Amino acid sequence: MGNSCCGASCSAVLTPEIKEVVKQSAYVAITSLSGSGQPHLIVVGQVKDIPDDNTLVFGVYKMEKTRQNLAETGFMQVAVVSGKKGYRFSGKARAEGDKVYFTVEKADILL
Repeated sequence: MGNSCCGASCSAVLTPEIKEVVKQSAYVAITSLSGSGQPHLIVVGQVKDIPDDNTLVFGVYKMEKTRQNLAETGFMQVAVVSGKKGYRFSGKARAEGDKVYFTVEKADILL
């Protein structure tokens, strides 16, 4: 039940329905992965921006370990839930200044 994204000709992973769930999620769980394979789970507030059909932007407040992990592996997963709908996103992320840019490569239904 997932969507895959594999490069420049990639189709939209974040459908209008998925974007609505993202916007309605009060909190978002983010897991990054260190170079040694250790997951690091944090919970953040809402997504700051959805600039296109494959990108989520988070504001950075501290996030030292997450930033370090993204520099090492770039791997990230994000979970969002609103009401009886939820999704887990997998993809690559990078920290730039006070933002984390997450490119969603796959979306799986959680609920």
